[in-house]
Amino acid sequence: MKKIKLIIIILFLILVNSNSNSDELNYLFLKLKNAENLSEATSIEKKIWNIWITKGSEQKNNLEMSKGVILLNNGNLNKALKVFLNLCKIEPEWAEPFNKVATIKFLQKDYLTSIKYIKLTLEKERRHFGAISGLAQINLRLGKFENALKNINEALKIHPFVGIKKIKPLLLEKLNKKEINFHLNYIN
Repeated sequence: MKKIKLIIIILFLILVNSNSNSDELNYLFLKLKNAENLSEATSIEKKIWNIWITKGSEQKNNLEMSKGVILLNNGNLNKALKVFLNLCKIEPEWAEPFNKVATIKFLQKDYLTSIKYIKLTLEKERRHFGAISGLAQINLRLGKFENALKNINEALKIHPFVGIKKIKPLLLEKLNKKEINFHLNYIN
């Protein structure tokens, strides 16, 4: 009987913690969307990333995430990739390991696999501005400028000060020149 009570208490605490993270994320995304300046947005963004990075169901998985991030930051892409792929298997509902795989595949210039993992990330966390920004970068590299602009605009709806915002004016200029060249070619 004591074991059953203990299991019920543990399940309740996991459920409460899970809902608490979800509620906190919803609150932070609302604050982020309404941030008035870069400083405020950056502070909120850091809190969101912290939740994403530590959202594993078990402490050991969060420690593995930290290990993978350190490997990634130190340029040990293949070792980091193994860590994140393993976390994807262990915690298939946790978005961040999928996002990290997408990041590594982007760095390895394997854009199609990166896109696959970005889509998996967004299935788990549709507001993942980092994944959406990554998709914009891939579309830029592939010359899909219209898609890149759509991605940037989508990210800006979530995070009005997202870093990828900086390239929007250059992208608009490039699209405008492309449109002008199209019209000139059509006339000639």
